[in-house]
Parts: sequence; C-alpha cells; structure tokens
Amino acid sequence: MKIRKPVWANQFYPGDPHELDATLTEYFDQAALQQTGKRIVGLIAPHAGYPYSGPTAAVAYKQLENKHYHTVVVCSPSHATPIEGVSVYDGDLYETPLGRIPVDTELTVKLEQKSDVIQRSSAGHEGGFRPEHALEVQLPFLQKILREFKLVPLVFNDFKWEVCQELGHAMAEVLDSEKTLIVASSDLYHGQSYEEAMRTDKETLAAIESFDAEKFCDKSEKHEIMACGAGPITALMVATKKWNTQAPRVLGHTTSADVLGKSGGYVVGYAAAIIEK
Repeated sequence: MKIRKPVWANQFYPGDPHELDATLTEYFDQAALQQTGKRIVGLIAPHAGYPYSGPTAAVAYKQLENKHYHTVVVCSPSHATPIEGVSVYDGDLYETPLGRIPVDTELTVKLEQKSDVIQRSSAGHEGGFRPEHALEVQLPFLQKILREFKLVPLVFNDFKWEVCQELGHAMAEVLDSEKTLIVASSDLYHGQSYEEAMRTDKETLAAIESFDAEKFCDKSEKHEIMACGAGPITALMVATKKWNTQAPRVLGHTTSADVLGKSGGYVVGYAAAIIEK
C-alpha cells in the first residue's frame, strides 16, 4: 500500500488527533449554516495555518453538515514543486492524524485516461523539494464533517486557460455530480497592505461570483485578481458550470490581519464559497 503520510501536522494544524478534533469542533461550532437546501457540488476554502484561516475554512465546510458524498476531489495549487500538467496521486491512501482516507483509484485512472494533461504521479504529493500543504490541510475538515468518503487528490501549478479548461471538462465528464464534491484550495491576496488586500479580495470574489471561468483565469484583464489557487478555482468553475449549477456563493471573507487584530505588516486574504446544483 502506498500511503501519503501527514507532512504538515504540528505546523499548519495540530498533530495530536484529540487536539485536532477539538480545534475543528470549536471552528464548526462558531460557523453558521447558510444552506439553501440545494446540493453543494463545489467548495472554495483557504489553506493557511489553522489559527489564521481555519475559522473561514470551517464556514465553507459547515455547509456539508449531514450531507454525504462518495468521492471528494481536492484541487490544490503546487506552491513549490514544478509540475507538468496536473498530478493526481498514484497511491492508495492519504493519511492525517484523524486517520487514513482511501484514494478513489478507479476515478484517478479514468481521469488520466480522459485527458493528456492529467498524469497519475507522486509529484507535488510526496517526496521532492516540498510536499504540498494546500491539499493536506483541507483533509481534516472533510474527515470531521463527512466521516467517510474516497479522495481524488489533484495538484498543479500550470494555470493556463487550456490546462484549467481541460481539467474542468475531464472532471465534469468523469465524475458523477450526484455523488461528488469538488474542493478548490486557495488563499487570496498576499502582500503588505491591508487596504489593498480588502480592495483586491473584493475584486477577486466578485470575479468568482460572476462565474466567468475564462475571465477569472485571464491575467491580461484590467481588473486585479489574486488567488494562489486560481487554477483550481478556474477548473472548479469549468466543471460545475457543465453540471448546470448556480454561480458560486461567497459565504465568508477575512484576512490574517483581521485574525491578528492589526492592520500593518504582511497580509493574506481568506474566503469561503460554495457552488450549489
């Protein structure tokens, strides 16, 4: 069995399972349900250290309460490992302090067969210069709120429109919208100005809610968009639009400055959003 072990426990989130469970319980208790009764097929959540972005991520994941999914696809950016195309994990299990999650190997094979840009690989998942944190930190939230599901872990950093579009089309055609949730892992603004963070994040979230995937992915546009998971968000929008969903609905937004209670220094933006069918 090939197992991707937790790399970022005790760094981005608690490594002790009891402490991790208690932390997630606190976050979920503070988050409000904003459901409309429709089926959620897509979700956008941040991936910073839990003390910073955990409460915002919980707002998105809280909406999955009492819902069931056979498979969850987590689309993550690769912050450090260069990847050609899209890397879908070629192993059997992803592990966190809360336990092991089976990889939906049947679907990983189908996705690879569907598109030339998707390759079953360990690139970005384990080994190499730096295994990706942005995927791993999403998993305890999913384990806590859903309990049981299979995982399709995707990591990439080639955010060209052609790659995002092909990935989105492949997911829409291979996955069953009645049994699947797609998660896009992304933080927003990164920089030195709180005022700029608020302005830029407002534009980024408006672009997400416009449901115009190509415009969101196009860096030549005059409006300013900043999201380290721009590719995963774009692929998510492409896939869910083919499923005839409603436009993304932003449920929460904050920044590291808000969490720390200060307006100076380095600032990162966080948001929670869902897509309903």
